[in-house]
This record gives sequence, C-alpha cells and structure tokens, in this order.
Amino acid sequence: MSHSIAFPTVISFDDQEKSDYKYLVYIPDLDGYTQGVSLADAIVMARDYIGTFSLDNPLPEPGKVSFKAEDSDVVTLVDIDPDKYRRELDKTPVKKTLTIPSYLNDAAINEGINFSQTLADAIKDKLHLA
Repeated sequence: MSHSIAFPTVISFDDQEKSDYKYLVYIPDLDGYTQGVSLADAIVMARDYIGTFSLDNPLPEPGKVSFKAEDSDVVTLVDIDPDKYRRELDKTPVKKTLTIPSYLNDAAINEGINFSQTLADAIKDKLHLA
C-alpha cells in the first residue's frame, strides 16, 4: 500500500548566488542539500531529492533531526509517496494483447507504424501525461 510522508525542509534565499539557483534547500533528516530557481522549484527539487534518496536507502522517520533556521528561511514540509515515485521511474515494458480491425492493422503495417509506441502515445495523450 502506498503512503505519503512529509519531511521538514529549510529553504534559504541567497541573492548573492551567481547562478539562477538562488534557493538553497536543506533536508535535515537526510542531511541533504539541493537548489531551485524559484521557491516552487526548490520544493519540487526537494521532493525529487527525497525520492532519489529513497531508491537506494531506507527513508528515516521524518522530523527526528533538530535544526535551526534563520528568520528569513522558509521552513515547510515536503511530502512524497516513495512507492509512487519508484513506479513513475519504472520503464519496464509490459506486454499487452489488443484487438483492432483488420483494415487498421494492414494500413498501419503498410505505413511502418510501431504499434507499441502508438498505443503508449495514445494512452499518455488520453491521461494528459507528458
């Protein structure tokens, strides 16, 4: 069963940073850092950091590490469903059997259409996925 967990996260803004990544993100429970170009991007990057960490390491219980934040920092919770994160990265092909009219099969073969790619593209379009 999937479950979401939320990690305390500290986001600092550094206007002296020379790159576009002016938002520094610290995730105390993982002792990990990442960056973002905006506050929203920093949160997305924190979620990705936690998810990537979870691929090779067990996630600790959130909120067990104490930390200090400056008054100007944003302290927030970043949630992630590690099982969902892992599934979204899984590109393992799954064999499906389908039925289409004979004339479509013949026309697609004549055009050199890749049935698997066409079906995957159609499903992504139908689900509004990238």
